[in-house]
Amino acid sequence: MSKKLSKWIILVLSFIMILGCVGCTQNGTGSESRAAEKKDVVEKHKKLQKPVVDYTTLETDKPEVTSGEKVKVSVKIKNDVDMENAYIYYMSGLTKNLEMVDLKYNKKTNKYEGYIEISESSEPGTWKPESILTVDSRNKTRNVYNSQTVTDPSLEHREDLSIGNFTVKNTAPEYNAPEIDMSTLKVSKTKAKVGDKIKVSVKITDQTGIEKAIIVYKKPELDKTVTIKLKYNKESDMMEGYYAVTEESESGKWTISYIIADDTNFNSKCINNQWGNEEDMKYFVNGDFVI
Repeated sequence: MSKKLSKWIILVLSFIMILGCVGCTQNGTGSESRAAEKKDVVEKHKKLQKPVVDYTTLETDKPEVTSGEKVKVSVKIKNDVDMENAYIYYMSGLTKNLEMVDLKYNKKTNKYEGYIEISESSEPGTWKPESILTVDSRNKTRNVYNSQTVTDPSLEHREDLSIGNFTVKNTAPEYNAPEIDMSTLKVSKTKAKVGDKIKVSVKITDQTGIEKAIIVYKKPELDKTVTIKLKYNKESDMMEGYYAVTEESESGKWTISYIIADDTNFNSKCINNQWGNEEDMKYFVNGDFVI
């Protein structure tokens, strides 16, 4: 056999071996991909463990509190492997408003714990658990309701959670709703086109502080609304919000349906364009604009 022929045979054999290796690599990659897909399918259909709230372990570290103190609330939750979040909702002492407490796991106590800070504006009286909520990794929620505060018999999982009660004393909450000065309502443009940004402003005051304020506009054509969130501007001493005009904005006259302001003590004020104080209602036109 000639040397030239031997070289050709060696080259052909080398090429075949290379092709074989590439094929092995591709098959390996394909197998890994299929294995990953199979794992995703298994995870998707895997039966999650249901968290179990051991409501008999619910407790607070103080039976009575006052301004400047905080209450620690704790409870054991079993089968929490697939649980993402846990919360307990408390009803305040007077108005029964709900306050959500985020519960975090404490390795030392083997319990889920959260805190409620008591301020001068906290409502006095007995605060009672309304429910304990768990959320799993697929956002499925489960509630344990307090049978002493939730009387709806159609709700399942109602238990006596009164061992989580605590009393707030010697506080002086404020119950006055925010004041909306309608005479200050105005817009930066009464006529606008695509690309413009309209500023809406109004003066809102409160004894403690504004938690949230919105102005709701009615669209000209369809019976739909747009909500504009207001934020406080220190320079102007006004609550302000903006609407950006786009190609999708409806043409015509935009009018305000109502204005809502909530303070930090859960007191709320709503002024509606359809009914209420005539002196306030006459100023709604100052918030109109045309696109």
